[in-house]
Amino acid sequence: MKGNVRADGSPADLSPTPTPPPVTVIQACPDRGLPLDLPPLGMAPASEEQAFLPGFAPPTPPFPMAGAGPYGSWSAPSPDERRARVWRALGAFVLAAATVIVVVAAAARGIAARMPIASAEAFRAMTPVNRASLLALRSSREDAGVSAAVAPEGLARLQPPAPPPAPVTPPPAIRHEGYASIRGGVLFTPDTFRPAGSSYDLLLHFHGNTQLVRESAEVAGLNAAVAVINLGIGSGAYEDFYATPGVYESLLADIDRALAQRGLPTPRLRRVALSSWSAGYGAVAKILELRRGAEPLDAILVTDGIHCGFVPEQPSGLNPLQLASFARAAQLAASEELLFTITHSEIDPIAYASSSATASYLLDAAAGRHVERSPASDAPPHLRLRAAEGAVSKKLEKQMIPTTEASVGELHVRGFRGNTPEHHMAHLLQMASTVLPELVERWREGGDPSSER
Repeated sequence: MKGNVRADGSPADLSPTPTPPPVTVIQACPDRGLPLDLPPLGMAPASEEQAFLPGFAPPTPPFPMAGAGPYGSWSAPSPDERRARVWRALGAFVLAAATVIVVVAAAARGIAARMPIASAEAFRAMTPVNRASLLALRSSREDAGVSAAVAPEGLARLQPPAPPPAPVTPPPAIRHEGYASIRGGVLFTPDTFRPAGSSYDLLLHFHGNTQLVRESAEVAGLNAAVAVINLGIGSGAYEDFYATPGVYESLLADIDRALAQRGLPTPRLRRVALSSWSAGYGAVAKILELRRGAEPLDAILVTDGIHCGFVPEQPSGLNPLQLASFARAAQLAASEELLFTITHSEIDPIAYASSSATASYLLDAAAGRHVERSPASDAPPHLRLRAAEGAVSKKLEKQMIPTTEASVGELHVRGFRGNTPEHHMAHLLQMASTVLPELVERWREGGDPSSER
């Protein structure tokens, strides 16, 4: 068409194209099967009662709906068509997701290829902790290296909190100054007595200066309570006192009560060492004879002490009945069930057997044969204790010079030179360097007293 002329040469009709009349859609009512006239656009539909009233006409729309399109027909899609639509949507989603994954992977590979090693490590370090934690757990289950997948700080956050440490019971507060009175003597808690719990070891010494025995225990480093009993000058006083059964056990009960008063809660005796100097051996002899055996006797220390009478008809000439309890202890020491240490001088009292003669008798009784002694070599260190000042003048003080020694198991006999009262006194003054070191070593190897019970 060119200008106002049609292709066939006739004049064109330039009048406006008339608007086609609105199309009325008639839809069957699903309930009654009757046609239902839909109201024009802009009008509310008549109620169900009005639609079926005779002679009722729908109201006229308040304003013309110029340009409104006609109503069209619609019907619900079939099941096959719905499934087809779902599959088409799912296919489109999968295609889009695959496209995104391929694009992201290609971009990440390109970025990683262009990054330096240090930057890549820093990038991996920025991995969220929760993701790193999952990787670590998965790797540990597969026996893979966890350290290569997760930073140590990430693993630390994953680890369950460590259980709180077990409460540590502080050691008891022991009062070290002064002493406590016990039956026949005193109880000391030396500065070296440091029990970790309620159990304790005990050095029970008979006959000797109380302060000197305490200081000797401290110098030797003995971790034990120290009791010192003094009953008289001769051994008879000690033998008579402990000849009554139960007296020794009553003394141990007194010591328990005294230790409780000095700060040891619920004291429990672990090990006992019976010690004596000179006449004090009389108490040890009777205790070994009559003790009930309830207490854990672990050591016997005798310094220049054991004596007995003579019996001419005996091969050794010594009274075996008076040495019977010591002989049984020597046999136990030979089998290393306890420590038995003896020191003696060269003093010969003439009226009764010397400490040297009785020591040889006990060696033979423990071994079941005659035991030859060897010459001694090393001399113990000479100690100058504050408590010894005034006991013996420095001019008369004697050093411990060893002469012979012999051992059968844990029975140890050491002889020292000298036959004067000052030589005799030296065995007490130097007990921290002669008999106590072996006891300290034995109880140190035996463990902490508080670990038992």
